[in-house]
Amino acid sequence: MSDLLLEDENNRRRALELASFIVEAPAGAGKTELLTQRILRLLATVDEPEEILAITFTNKAADEMRQRLQNYLERARRGTADAAMPAAHERVTDELARAALARDAALGWQLATQPGRLRLTTIDALCASLARQMPLLSRFGTQPAVAEEARRHYLEAAHRALAHLEEEDEPAGIVATVLGYLDNDVMRLAGLLADMLARREQWLAVGALGRPEAVLFESACALVEAELEAISALLDAGWQRPLMPLARFAASHLGGGPLAEWSDALRPELEALPGWRALAELLLTQKDEPRRTVNVNNGFPAGPDAKVQKEAMLEFLGALDEGTVAALRRLRRLPQPDHADDAVVHALARLLKLAAAELWLVFRAEGEVDFTELALRASVALGDAQAPSELALRLDYRIRHLLVDEFQDTSPTQIELLERLTAGWQAGDGRTLFLVGDPMQSIYRFRKADVGLFLRVAENGIGNLRLESLRLSRNNRSTPALVAWINGSFPAVFPARDEPFSGEIRYRPFVATRDTLPGAGAHLHSVWVGEEDERDTVARQEAAAVVALIEAEWRADPARRVAVLARARDHLGALVTAIRRHPAGWRFAAVELEPLSGRQVIQDLLALTRALHHRADRLNWLAILRAPWCGLRLADLHALAADDHQATIWSLLNDARRIARLSEDGQRRLAHLRAVLGEALAGQGRQRRRRWVEDVWRKLGGAACVEDGSALRDAEAFFERLEVIDSAGRFSVDSLEDDMARLFAAADAVTEGEAGGRLQLMTIHKAKGLEFDTVIVPGLARANPSRDKPLLIWDSFPFAAGERLLAAPVNPRRRKEAVPTLYDFLQTIEAERDANEEARVLYVAATRAIRTLHLLATCSRNRDGMPTPPRAGSPLARLVVAGVWPLAAAGESFASEGMPGAPVDSADDPATFVPQLRRLVAPRVAADWWAPPQAVPAPEAESTGAALAATLGTLTHACLEQIATDPEAWDGARLGQLAAAAEGWLMSRGWASRDSAQGAAQVVGWLRTTLGSEAGRWALRRREEQAAELALTKLGADETASESVTRVIDRSFVEDGVRWIIDWKTAWLGEAADRAQLAQHAERYRPQLERYAALLVEEGLPVKTAVFYVAHGTMLVLD
Repeated sequence: MSDLLLEDENNRRRALELASFIVEAPAGAGKTELLTQRILRLLATVDEPEEILAITFTNKAADEMRQRLQNYLERARRGTADAAMPAAHERVTDELARAALARDAALGWQLATQPGRLRLTTIDALCASLARQMPLLSRFGTQPAVAEEARRHYLEAAHRALAHLEEEDEPAGIVATVLGYLDNDVMRLAGLLADMLARREQWLAVGALGRPEAVLFESACALVEAELEAISALLDAGWQRPLMPLARFAASHLGGGPLAEWSDALRPELEALPGWRALAELLLTQKDEPRRTVNVNNGFPAGPDAKVQKEAMLEFLGALDEGTVAALRRLRRLPQPDHADDAVVHALARLLKLAAAELWLVFRAEGEVDFTELALRASVALGDAQAPSELALRLDYRIRHLLVDEFQDTSPTQIELLERLTAGWQAGDGRTLFLVGDPMQSIYRFRKADVGLFLRVAENGIGNLRLESLRLSRNNRSTPALVAWINGSFPAVFPARDEPFSGEIRYRPFVATRDTLPGAGAHLHSVWVGEEDERDTVARQEAAAVVALIEAEWRADPARRVAVLARARDHLGALVTAIRRHPAGWRFAAVELEPLSGRQVIQDLLALTRALHHRADRLNWLAILRAPWCGLRLADLHALAADDHQATIWSLLNDARRIARLSEDGQRRLAHLRAVLGEALAGQGRQRRRRWVEDVWRKLGGAACVEDGSALRDAEAFFERLEVIDSAGRFSVDSLEDDMARLFAAADAVTEGEAGGRLQLMTIHKAKGLEFDTVIVPGLARANPSRDKPLLIWDSFPFAAGERLLAAPVNPRRRKEAVPTLYDFLQTIEAERDANEEARVLYVAATRAIRTLHLLATCSRNRDGMPTPPRAGSPLARLVVAGVWPLAAAGESFASEGMPGAPVDSADDPATFVPQLRRLVAPRVAADWWAPPQAVPAPEAESTGAALAATLGTLTHACLEQIATDPEAWDGARLGQLAAAAEGWLMSRGWASRDSAQGAAQVVGWLRTTLGSEAGRWALRRREEQAAELALTKLGADETASESVTRVIDRSFVEDGVRWIIDWKTAWLGEAADRAQLAQHAERYRPQLERYAALLVEEGLPVKTAVFYVAHGTMLVLD
């Protein structure tokens, strides 16, 4: 057994002891199993299972861990023998599970029937739980919802803060100062402020400073002197001395300068910074490389008089080593602290505080907060170590063991939360903290994760609690050949040391435990292209290379699971097109890869929705006339609207004389559309928005216009998203397109019954935690996009006396590039951290592979046929520098191996593309539109399921509304008569006869279940103050507000002085679903029902809300 494996085995045993640990677990090490074993071990020692709290970062991870725990406990409960489990780690797990079961039985926990007592949660859910117990949030009136996407709130708060410019108060001057600094560009400042509000937990400390400009200036001076101290240790007096006469000679020929009188060694002081900077300028080129020659421009003129100095200078330059050059580069980027931006810094700090306050008011008005607010309120709710809150004391008494998964992805705010949760804990007091993660897999800087925190906690602990560091070294996923390549390549790709501040993580090797497989390993593929080739051409060539690799993998083994992983979604666009056009008809599963916003069915639905909500929206009204369900020709469109630009399109559609100008075909099509839209507009606000828009779309024939089942699923995704944003009370025509931009296509493989699919396409970030037989990583020649430039950039720097805060305002556009500013310096550090993370992203991609890894990069040749250097900042450039990727002129070229070319499809060529009008044929548009239309061919069951379910929900609501008017009259016989009417209603909305018949029978069955239950009869019983499908409209915050919100309450009445609000749900959770499962499911509707309750609060009556599951005949009251 190797030393690493022996260390791994010992550390796994040690990790199960009752002490506090931080564990490094590399990819494929089995950390989820270790966490599960740790929980089982702890269960055998606690008095209550709630004393153990395990925190993960995703619901999926929490569900996986919970399922593992339940499986292990069930396996032990069945008494599985050790002999049936030959693996040593499984025997350990079984022993731990039996001990936990014994404790369960002794103390009567009943974990088998009450698995909810196992506390496994996400960090966001924990913050929400803590924040809900905080009095401050009660000022909302009800518990606020959590906004998945809060950008619109940030923008609203930013605009409110800038609106103070119109007032005569102190904030007006603050806004004016910052606006003047940004050339009075209000839109730019609003956008920058919104960006800052999304990250406000990081800069609130800046806003809290009394005189930020003074504190930050002192920090900047301390930073520069600390950097000079480190540089001068390398470029010491002995190194400087031979350079002094050469520098003086050069300065004398350049008219002087900081080095003209240089005779004493430069000191690490701020006053000496100009001399240090002049030193770097003397020795380095504009590209930060050591000079290879010197001339008159550098102070060394031609001629015999300067020959000796010139030769001495070249000798000195030739002796510069990499460390010295790196120090000179650091000199060049050092800023010159000054007071030039003091007024702007002061104003910015105040403006940010003002915007944060406005954001809180926006949250209160909207009744929802973001995840950042939850995290901030959770920390406040716990108090601090000196003054813990009552909640913190309760938790301290209850929580004995805290476990955190994926600890490498924590943010400073989350670390602060953990510090407060463990305040007062001491080693040996019976309470333990267990942190597990892999710093080499920290790839979520965009979510504010800081890998340096992992290193700092390993070194210093959390609060007063010190943790023992353990490292695992076993890789249970990849083959020995692949592990050997990763271990041999990545040490040069990763930095050489651990440095928390810059996010540098050195490589940690691991050992393979799988058997060897033939042909396994890593392969590098250069796709050679011309230096002048267009970007689209290059993308198609790389996509063709990926297709060739997939074909080769499946020729070797048709069952092989292949994943194509990219650093960004747009890197896979050309590949998606190539796969969809593959003659074999490949299907693939994609995780949030293909945006739906550009697909025709979504564009048509967006136009329809916007037109229905705004009759003066001329562009979208014209769009629905050209959509396939109407398909008006250009001549008819011109005759209808060309000579009147003032009237709305709807008024023109109702002008009989104007309609008479159109062709017979156009008149027939408009008659159908006008009738459908006329009914829809007359009924606006009487039903839920999703139901209203979908009903119009189906009556227009939208379902008959889609080409296949995937388009129908796209439409269903649109309607579901519409329902979500409407239920959340944030529907806005203006933001509708942005809301729909977050829709992505569903997986193709599902339609063919290939669960998960043989082929999967996703980003590397989405692939984290997954594994595949073969992994293909294209796009390595692409550089990352340039960093955003925030309004204020900030950081905290470690000094001997502790950390100090640094911040700088964005550079003004009118600034002349000269001496680097503090903003430039901080941006450079951020760029270095990004570059360090790029190495980790590549590592994550490589370690997803079980058998084979293919890395692809497009490499170009110049006109002489020689390779051109890869783009700076690209993974390929990093691999070339590390010596992993040999960039040779005669490297692998798919084209030279006879790979099929990448032809340009005529549909992709703008020069030959001819647009065609897609529309339903005339016979499909019934003049008498409300008559049952011809049956529409049914798509696959998998495609229609979700859409049909939504339609059945609409029908069920309508039936319950009718039943509520006279519930006693609805007996079994009358319900049976309803089936025929329901079937006809479904057919009139475009559903096939078979689907309509089955759907009608299902609805009638639900109604029988509801009326057959005591709760259902009680909910439908007639009362004096009752309503069904009650539409209530809430106006904006004041009379000038342009938005209003309409909500439709399914069932409401007053009984015994209590206002009841009941929401009908047609969800089916299965035969085995009990009240506990239904109650858990009902919780997702709590925010929606609380919004309903808020509309009726002025009645002054106590309100009770409930969810009624019609398919189960069960009602759950939400306390």
